[in-house]
Amino acid sequence: MNRQPGARKTQILETLASMLEQPHSARITTAALAKELNLSEAALYRHFPCKAAIFKDLIHLIETLIFEDSHHINGTEPKGRRQLGKQVHALLLFAERHRGLTRVLTGDALATEDWQLQAQLDHLIADIEAMLRQSALEAAHELPPGSDAGIMASLLMHWVLGRWLRYVQTSWRVPPAEGYARELALLGL
Repeated sequence: MNRQPGARKTQILETLASMLEQPHSARITTAALAKELNLSEAALYRHFPCKAAIFKDLIHLIETLIFEDSHHINGTEPKGRRQLGKQVHALLLFAERHRGLTRVLTGDALATEDWQLQAQLDHLIADIEAMLRQSALEAAHELPPGSDAGIMASLLMHWVLGRWLRYVQTSWRVPPAEGYARELALLGL
């Protein structure tokens, strides 16, 4: 049976994400990942040169999924305050749909991994904040008087990160989107 090119890589990423969904799971080794996939470690290394490369592709997958959601919102919602609010809501819902990926987004899954992965994650978070900043700039006329798009984007990014982190720390018991609308209303969104 021939597999599509990249199908095994996708399966490896999906399996790692699934393993990361386990609350407070220990560091996931390549041996444990290979065992979960019913592969040898050597077979795993035929697809990825090292464990860091697997996490690097996982971070890239997160980026792709988040920005697909954002582009969809940008294409369907007129620019303004509602668009910014929907983008923030989508970030919260992303965590609920992708628990394992949320552990990566909060840095929890990267704590014992290659430091360069954290740098890649930091870059992704900065890109998400830049997306929020652009939406806040476009919504400036609808935001409370004196609002600064950069400060608003930073505040929203920190708020989203906090909700993601709380979700991870509570072993998925406190959903990030729970009660979010009341809090966003305090910010004029």
